[in-house]
Amino acid sequence: MQEIQFDYFRGMEAEQYSFYRVPKVLFTAECFKSLSCEAKVLYGLMLDRMSLSIKNRWFDEEDRVYIIFTVEEIAELLNCGTQKAVKLMKELDDNQGIGLIEKKRLGLGKPNVIYVKNFILKEKCSPEQRGKAPENLGNTQNSENHNSRIVKTTNQELPESQIKNH
Repeated sequence: MQEIQFDYFRGMEAEQYSFYRVPKVLFTAECFKSLSCEAKVLYGLMLDRMSLSIKNRWFDEEDRVYIIFTVEEIAELLNCGTQKAVKLMKELDDNQGIGLIEKKRLGLGKPNVIYVKNFILKEKCSPEQRGKAPENLGNTQNSENHNSRIVKTTNQELPESQIKNH
């Protein structure tokens, strides 16, 4: 395998690139701790797609902006399989996940419309949770289960908080 060598940024070179933006609050607020890093990145990608939707004037009858982002496009962009892309979407979904997106089916053979919701939701986070910095992240693990926190329990059953998430 050939070794890749990267050069340093010099002067204002970094300004010439475009970047995806992921809201900082997704990493710092208590109420978003259950989201995997990949789901947070996906949400950032969806926010980026919103600007394209606004340019194309993709608004519904209630003036809400929507995006069209297929599972295949997500899988390709995140370099993962379609099952993983579906799982990440579920983490963000309002039915099975945290509620940062809402999917609306258009019908057979048509892509789903996705409403990307504002991440500043007062009812999802209490004022204490919104401003709170994350606890010590030394007790995290990297797994495909997306149970990124090691739960300290004295019995073999899942804690009440994890049962509600499934």
